[in-house]
Amino acid sequence: MKTLRFSQWGSIETSLLKNHLSASDRFFVGASLVGILLWTFAPHVAAAQVATGDHSFVFETNDFSGLQDWPLPTFPQEYFANAFLGNQDSLTVPDLRAEELQKYLELKNSPLAGHVETLLKQDHYRLIIGISFAESNFCKRNIRPHNCWGIGGDYPESYSNYDEAVIRANQLIDKYQDSGLTNPQLMRDRWVGWKNHNWILAVEQVTNALEARGL
Repeated sequence: MKTLRFSQWGSIETSLLKNHLSASDRFFVGASLVGILLWTFAPHVAAAQVATGDHSFVFETNDFSGLQDWPLPTFPQEYFANAFLGNQDSLTVPDLRAEELQKYLELKNSPLAGHVETLLKQDHYRLIIGISFAESNFCKRNIRPHNCWGIGGDYPESYSNYDEAVIRANQLIDKYQDSGLTNPQLMRDRWVGWKNHNWILAVEQVTNALEARGL
């Protein structure tokens, strides 16, 4: 039967630790002891320095009083809940542009305000919103269900919801880009069918406004 011997400090005899603890365990124990010693004696050392006038270590504290005025990003409670619970599959970083874009579209009374997440997933979301303004005053008027971009020309397309319509508009703009029509000036003749300069101005007004908002 093995017996445990304790030293005068109440710790298990060193020889026994070496025989029964792995290298990683011994490292952990050692690091823990160092941490405890530093935590125990560091405050006393600092107090002694103050009492004896020893100012070898100088700690500078900056003024952080203005920090409360800084705009800090906010995250949904679900994000932190998933982070703490370890639900990695549902842990997604929220898009901080979503709230600002929703505010913008709500100011325009646009039905697209409820679809900002889908919009922000599209490469050409600025153009999608800009063209919606030029064609239908931010989707307030639809030539077919959820079609406020005039997609389809003489045979307008219909969509079951705005998410589907936004994705379709992005696909169409992709085709324009691939054929070299990379800005409203170049897109106008083909999208509108005639030289409507106001269409260009309307699209650019919105895309510039979104960029100015950091969107």
